[in-house]
Amino acid sequence: MTRLSETTVSGAIAVASLIVGLIVAFDGPEVDLAAGVVWTVATGMVLLHLRGKVRDARSDEPPEPGPLLRLAEIDYDPRYDRYLGVLLFALGIAAFAALLVVDPSGWNALFLVGVGNCCLIAALGAVALSDR
Repeated sequence: MTRLSETTVSGAIAVASLIVGLIVAFDGPEVDLAAGVVWTVATGMVLLHLRGKVRDARSDEPPEPGPLLRLAEIDYDPRYDRYLGVLLFALGIAAFAALLVVDPSGWNALFLVGVGNCCLIAALGAVALSDR
């Protein structure tokens, strides 16, 4: 059996995710870009997770360190975590404030609530990391 290269598999996952997102975005009479973006990201995350499970099941040795492991090993000043926390907090509050300004119908309201919620939780995590 011929093995596919990592670039081929990653490209296929990106194309499949993009196709799903475009179908969702242009499915109805109105273009819904927020739903398209959410579905593109969700499909890509699920396919990448499945790809990792298949790779782990096929290999006898532990997976090679990836970019996230190398990123986690970088030493930096903890005050940047506080800056990131403030930025994420402002973005979360702006997403909730946009509910009052923008027409909150359908997926747009759900998207803004999701972004605001994730940003506020990530802001708490970033501030907690700054005190490590």
